[in-house]
Amino acid sequence: MRARRSGAERRRMAHVLVDRFGPAVWRAVRNRMGETPEAEDAFVDLMLAVWMRMGRRGDVMRLGDHVERALLSLGISSPAEADASQETPDMLNEREGEEAFEETGLPEEGLPDLPLGLRNRALQRLRAQIAYEEAEVRRSGSRVVRATAGALAVLGFGLVGYGWWGERSSGTGPPADVHRASPELVSTGDLPVALQAVFDITRQPIDLGHLAFGGGELVTGSLSLGAQGDGIQLSAYALHGQSSLAHPRWTCNVAISPPAPSAGGAWLLRSWSLSSAGPWAVVTVNWTDNGIHGTASRVDVYAVPLAGGSPSRLVTLNAGDGGEVVIATGPGGIAWQVVSGQEGKATASPVHLATIVGRAGSASLGPSVRIDVNGLIRNPHVTRAGLVYQGTSASPAAAGTWVCVAPTGQATVYAGVPGATDGTLVDGENGVLYAVAPVPSPQGQTLAMCALHAPGSRQPSLRLEVPVSSWGADGGYVDYVERTGGRTYLVVARAD
Repeated sequence: MRARRSGAERRRMAHVLVDRFGPAVWRAVRNRMGETPEAEDAFVDLMLAVWMRMGRRGDVMRLGDHVERALLSLGISSPAEADASQETPDMLNEREGEEAFEETGLPEEGLPDLPLGLRNRALQRLRAQIAYEEAEVRRSGSRVVRATAGALAVLGFGLVGYGWWGERSSGTGPPADVHRASPELVSTGDLPVALQAVFDITRQPIDLGHLAFGGGELVTGSLSLGAQGDGIQLSAYALHGQSSLAHPRWTCNVAISPPAPSAGGAWLLRSWSLSSAGPWAVVTVNWTDNGIHGTASRVDVYAVPLAGGSPSRLVTLNAGDGGEVVIATGPGGIAWQVVSGQEGKATASPVHLATIVGRAGSASLGPSVRIDVNGLIRNPHVTRAGLVYQGTSASPAAAGTWVCVAPTGQATVYAGVPGATDGTLVDGENGVLYAVAPVPSPQGQTLAMCALHAPGSRQPSLRLEVPVSSWGADGGYVDYVERTGGRTYLVVARAD
C-alpha cells in the first residue's frame, strides 16, 4: 500500500495541480461564465474539489488521471494540460531548495491564461486545506483523517465555497468525526422565531444566498457546468432539529441554456438566484449580452415543487440592450418589472404580480395583476398582503420604512427596523409581517426583527444578541451562521 505523502510533498503537488491544469480549467470556466468574480470563485472551488477527490495518496505521476476522473465525476470534460508546466518528480525535488517559493507559493510571473492573483488564491486555498489535514493528523490520528477526507470528497462539491460548482454525484454520508449540531448550542435571543433545525457546517461551507425554505424543508442550490449541459442542482433536506446535509430527500437538476447569440455576440451567465414562492422553489437565471458588467437583459424563471418533482419554465423576460429585469418572490407568488433602455433613457414598466399554479404535473403562471409604480422598485418582496418594497428609484423610501401595495392598488407605508437601510421581509406563521435587518453588535453584526407597523406607533425591535457572520431570509424563515464552541452552525428558524 502506498504511504501517505508528507505535507511538503502535498504542497508541491498542489503547485503542480494548479500550474499544470489551472490555465485550461480557467479557460473552460471563463468561456461559460465570463471573466467575472463569480467565475474566479468557481475556479477556486473546482480546484479544491479536484484536490479533495485525489485524496492523501495522490501520485504526481498519475496526476492527469486523478484530475480527469475528478472532472468527469463533476460532468466536466478534462482539459488539456498547460504545455509550459510539464513537471517530473525530479523537478519537484528541485523546488525543495527554493525557500521563498515554498514559503509563499507566489511566483514572480503569471502563467499563460491564468491571472497571477487567481493562481495564488487557488494555491492558498489548497495550502490551507493541507494545513488543516496536517492539524487533524496531529489531533486525531490518521484513521479519522482518512475517514473525514473520504467523506468530504463526496460531500464537499455542492457545498464548498460560494456554492458555484454543483455536486454531480450522490453523497455517502457525513464524516465520521463530525459533531452533531445541537439546538442547545445556539441562540435565537429575543427574535420572534421558533427554532427549526441546526446544521453543523464547520467542514461544509454553504452559500446562504442560494437557499430556499418551504414545506418543512431546506433546499440548497448549486451551479453545475458540465459537458452534458449546464444546470442548477437542487437538493432538499428536512428541517428537524439536529440535522446534516448528507442525504437529501429529493434532488432535481434545472437545465439551463443561453439564448441564441446575435451576430458577433455571445450571451453570458450573469447571475442566478433561488427562492420560494408558496409551495414552489423558484430558480431565476440572469443572462447578459452587454459584456461582463452589463445588466441582466434576459431572465429565465423556473419553478420546482417543494414536495419534489420536475422543473417547469414559467416565463422568459427580455429587456433588450441596456435593459434590466427585476424579479421578486414570496408566499404571495411572483412579481416582475422590466426596465427598457432605449436611446439612453430607462423606462420602467408596471409591476406584474401573479401566483404560480400547478397543472398536470407542471407549473405555470396564473392570472397577473398590474401595479403601477413610479420608477424601478427597490428590494421587493411578494407577501400575502401584496407587493412590499423600499421605495423606487424615483421615490426612495426613508430608512427603515416599507411600502405595501395591495393587488387592488392601495398603498400603505409601514415602519420596520428603525434606521435600517438594508434588510428583507419574512411572513410570520401567525400572519404578522416582519422586517429583518443587520445591526451592529460589540462583536461585529447581529440581527434585529420588528413587526411592520404604522409610522409613529411603538413597536419593539427584537435582537439576536450573538454575532452572526452571514444571514438570510426566505418566505417565512430566517437563517444565519453562528460560531460557538469552536464550530460553525447554520441555524434555521421559523418566524412566529
